[in-house]
Amino acid sequence: MNEDAPRAPRADEFNELVAQVNRVMREEVGAAPTYGEEWPRIYCLENLENIRVIRADGRIVSSAAIYPHEVRFGDARLRVGGITGVATDSAYRRRGYGTRVMEACIERMGELGCQLSLLGSGVPSWYRKLGWEYAGVERRYQFSRGNRRLLPTDRDLVMRAVEDGDFETLAAIHTARSLGGVRSADLLRSMWSPKPRAAVWVALRDGEVGAYLRVRGTSVTEYGGPAKLVLPMLARLLESWDDPAVPTSTRSIEERQVNTKPTVHASLDAPWRPDDVTEALDAMGILRSAGYVRMIRIEDPQGLLRAYGRTDLNARADGDRIVVETGDRTLRLSRTDAVKLFFGPERPVQPDVAGLPFVFHVWLADRV
Repeated sequence: MNEDAPRAPRADEFNELVAQVNRVMREEVGAAPTYGEEWPRIYCLENLENIRVIRADGRIVSSAAIYPHEVRFGDARLRVGGITGVATDSAYRRRGYGTRVMEACIERMGELGCQLSLLGSGVPSWYRKLGWEYAGVERRYQFSRGNRRLLPTDRDLVMRAVEDGDFETLAAIHTARSLGGVRSADLLRSMWSPKPRAAVWVALRDGEVGAYLRVRGTSVTEYGGPAKLVLPMLARLLESWDDPAVPTSTRSIEERQVNTKPTVHASLDAPWRPDDVTEALDAMGILRSAGYVRMIRIEDPQGLLRAYGRTDLNARADGDRIVVETGDRTLRLSRTDAVKLFFGPERPVQPDVAGLPFVFHVWLADRV
């Protein structure tokens, strides 16, 4: 068998790469081959140097992609590598190809100066062996007919779908909160390119865009702007999604088989750090749950500490361990425990280290 070591694909291999990712990530599960179209800022010629592939038997059989981007948390600014499209053809699995392309991605993220990498997966234990772990905390609020009437309404509010000329303002609204990915208007336009069941809505006051909601299905995955605009927008969306005339006492056999709900159950994702939107929802008593932000791997522990301004701590990678020095304590942690130490919510050492975990949030649109 002829095979290459993991490497960046060439420009003439781009179409083959996209076909390979679509084959594994979409066609194998019966979906349309749209993976490359859904991530145009990643699967493009300009990002080929941040993708790793293995060729065997004359074709690409394994690949993984990095989306390098900047993220802000107050004064902290991090370089983050988002991992996506980890795909190995079914006939070539269990040969170590996936591990090899991921190790090549880790090496590339070191060259890029990434302090962290993020990914989402349905097989987390496989990624734990490489140092990724679930960490960070975010909120999710739940809405139904039983509580959506508590939201404030504003019949004078003008609400419409996003237009191309809105993105400069939306990028400015996002930038002002200093939480999440650093976005230009052009990047935001690319990130919010049409995706199945997704939409962006804006609210206008005196003809100016003042807030926005991004939705996917009946989930609000991001919001921006003051609560006095965001919450009435949310109330109006929930009202439009739910038709009180739909009978709730009986469902057809077909509806029961696909578990079609007769009323809308919606959600809103929010950072764990409070803002005026979450404070208002908490004051109403809207039910919320907590979940992890993402699987995180620490790529540069000392760079991470410096980005957050923690000059009182030192940390270094030592093989599959991260050594943290704080005062008269030296902590030798597994990579996964180090992720928990820095980003929570679980606390792997006692007594805890003052000032940890760090503030951390990545909106869904910034994830890959």
